[in-house]
Amino acid sequence: MPLSDRIRKLAQKFASPHKAHVSGSSRVGSEETECAVQPASKTRMALGEAWSASDPRTVMGERVGANSYKVNTELLDARLATTPIPTNTWWQNLIVECGDQPIVMGPYMVKSLNESVVVCAPTEMHSNTFVASAWHDDWRMDMAGSTRRVVAYDSVSVTVRYEGSSLATVPLVKGAVFATIVLDTQTVVRLSTIHAIIGVDAGDAPGSTIVQLNNGSTWLIWCESNVVLRQCGMSGLESPIPMQGAVRLALVATPSAIPALLSASTAIPIGGDVSINATNDSAEFAIAWKVRGPGSLLMCAQPHHQHALENAEWIDDVGSYWSSKGTLRVAQGTKWQWSESIEPIGFAGHAEPSAEHTEKLCELVAIDARALPTDLHALPPDPYFFGKALARAARIALIADEVDDSHSRDMAVQRVTEWFEPWLNGTNSNPLVYDTEWFGLVSTAGLCDAHADFGQGRYNDHHFHYGYFVYAAAVLAKLHPEWAARHRDALDVFARDYCNLNYNDTAFPLLRCFDIYDGNSWAAGLFAFADSRNQESTSEAINAYYAAYLYALATHRPQIAHIVRAVLQLEARTSRTYWHINDICNVYPHEYSCNKGVVGILWSSKADYATFFGNNPEFIYGIQFLPFTPATALLVKRAWIEKIWAPYLHSISDGAQTDAWREIIDLTYAVVDKNATLERIARIESHDDGNSASNAYYWVATAPEL
Repeated sequence: MPLSDRIRKLAQKFASPHKAHVSGSSRVGSEETECAVQPASKTRMALGEAWSASDPRTVMGERVGANSYKVNTELLDARLATTPIPTNTWWQNLIVECGDQPIVMGPYMVKSLNESVVVCAPTEMHSNTFVASAWHDDWRMDMAGSTRRVVAYDSVSVTVRYEGSSLATVPLVKGAVFATIVLDTQTVVRLSTIHAIIGVDAGDAPGSTIVQLNNGSTWLIWCESNVVLRQCGMSGLESPIPMQGAVRLALVATPSAIPALLSASTAIPIGGDVSINATNDSAEFAIAWKVRGPGSLLMCAQPHHQHALENAEWIDDVGSYWSSKGTLRVAQGTKWQWSESIEPIGFAGHAEPSAEHTEKLCELVAIDARALPTDLHALPPDPYFFGKALARAARIALIADEVDDSHSRDMAVQRVTEWFEPWLNGTNSNPLVYDTEWFGLVSTAGLCDAHADFGQGRYNDHHFHYGYFVYAAAVLAKLHPEWAARHRDALDVFARDYCNLNYNDTAFPLLRCFDIYDGNSWAAGLFAFADSRNQESTSEAINAYYAAYLYALATHRPQIAHIVRAVLQLEARTSRTYWHINDICNVYPHEYSCNKGVVGILWSSKADYATFFGNNPEFIYGIQFLPFTPATALLVKRAWIEKIWAPYLHSISDGAQTDAWREIIDLTYAVVDKNATLERIARIESHDDGNSASNAYYWVATAPEL
């Protein structure tokens, strides 16, 4: 039976929408033809309490400036530019540079351009060094004479408005099974594809058109006005009359998908509200999808969702969709809920050091504390390397405190405060300033130079950089609470920059880097990339949220601590899912995954065995491990290290070009064999600039062997 006949036969099974099994319901707007999306500021929700109500402009004194890289109000509605603007979100490509690079919704990639919207269902490309999403213009919706700008957003969606000859609203929602364009006025629909159209059939449901392309794909296109599209030339479709309302496009993964897709065609996701409820033992995450119209909402779940969603009704008749993060599975319902089990973690390590280990730690920490420089000019001038040095000194102070060496503790605490204060009062050589353009804390050098300080002024890697500062702040709040109390507003600014939990804090965006749908952070800042967002060092992301958690604990803010701890746990699980190969699972094709244990850089649409600073194996693995703190235990699990030690890590360590990287690789083995690890690190003569002899030994002595 020809495919078109099978599709028509299956489409005849279309019936009234099924009731959703996923608990909860959320509907926004009406059944009118326009997409009732409220401005983002009216739909935002707080995830937790605010760190502070202090105005950073006051806290920073004279250190306030406007970024030389300006907000483009041709791409972002000017009203949104008066509130904290996302700088690391999944849809960042829409508002930076020309705004013409794709964003990744899953299962689709979308380009929102002046005069057109382009939809791609990416196809797989892979080798032994990458897994990538091949872009092709599967469908281009003509919006001739119109320009676009972002007019609303929330944690899981962004809305683009087209104005000019055509008026349209485009709700781009993470996981949406359909790509949707809502025509707000009577308009002739014109769609074109880079492929040849080899078949067009009117579906049995009103307004449905089934299209076969010569690349082997089949698409369902549904028009809310019940208009059926007709072929126009080799590669075009057109409505016979002007129409108003939603035009929705879905890739048909399997012929059996048609009935479910048709039943879902009227339920248009336009956004979502997210919530986190957490205790010491567990965290509950929820996404309440906002929907316009009746019908059964279908949304795509990534692998980490599939492991955790509660009471989900999986609609496997729809088939599955490919993505560079693994196979997407379709769930029905307007509310997603899942839990994360909270692993115990605190300032101290997971195991009590033995008497022998304690004696050795006393020796090492005394040497490390004495070696901390008193000359401030000996310290790095940029936020990243200075932050690593600051956190290293704070670790030395904390270890000294734990082994009851008060002299070394006090010496290290003194160094940390002496180093930190110039960065708080702006007397260091590269002062931090509050950026009134993009609502954040940036270096003076970065304010005018896109590439200074690793792109710091363009908001690249802020959670990495400031996580080190916040870790030091947490240690000082524990060991020197009087000093921390005096500087609390200034210290809070570092946490607020990347870990703000409340929209009432109008000085910083909500969770600058963290993506609650993807479950991981994005680091790329205000730069456009064809592969969209990226993150390299999951371990430094873990360190950032661990630091914020400890800082909240030490400053007696338990509600903030619970929420940040939940974010930390989810980041750890997705790191182990997408950056670690064969840890929780393996989501990648065999050609890529068969000869390695990690992903170096994960992009929205690509997995890369590489780093931004070199392709040495010790770099690619090591950047997923540093820094070593008690939080490392969330990432480095015994079963996984046992799998990858003999085939990869052992030889990578032995072949490393420097002791610093060799030690980073060796330290992972502590969760398997402490004594063997101590033997291996005994050969180390120099350490990573964020590590020390006492910290390396402490990690081994206290690491969990689980």
